[in-house]
Amino acid sequence: MMHKDYLTLARNDLLSRLNGGSILINDSVSVPVQGAVISTHPIVGFQNAIALQVQALHVDSVPLINNLKLLTSDGVVVAEKVTQIGMNGSQFLTLTFVVQVKGGV
Repeated sequence: MMHKDYLTLARNDLLSRLNGGSILINDSVSVPVQGAVISTHPIVGFQNAIALQVQALHVDSVPLINNLKLLTSDGVVVAEKVTQIGMNGSQFLTLTFVVQVKGGV
């Protein structure tokens, strides 16, 4: 089992890397992350996982979101999800990604 101090370090590192990061919508439209917070810890059914909640502005040219990728400021993919979200005039997006910390091999 991972030590709590390491999980805290990983969580804080992830949050700092999302500063200046972006969300790639439908593999074609990139929007900057407006904010990121850890919403809950732990997640039922996952060991060493966090629910990372990110916010971004709405994109008028995207009426339906089919997939999302959360990218760090360096363009590294942190998490991705397949979904069906109709925007229906929303002014901003609040998305939750579950991120699990695993040990190396």
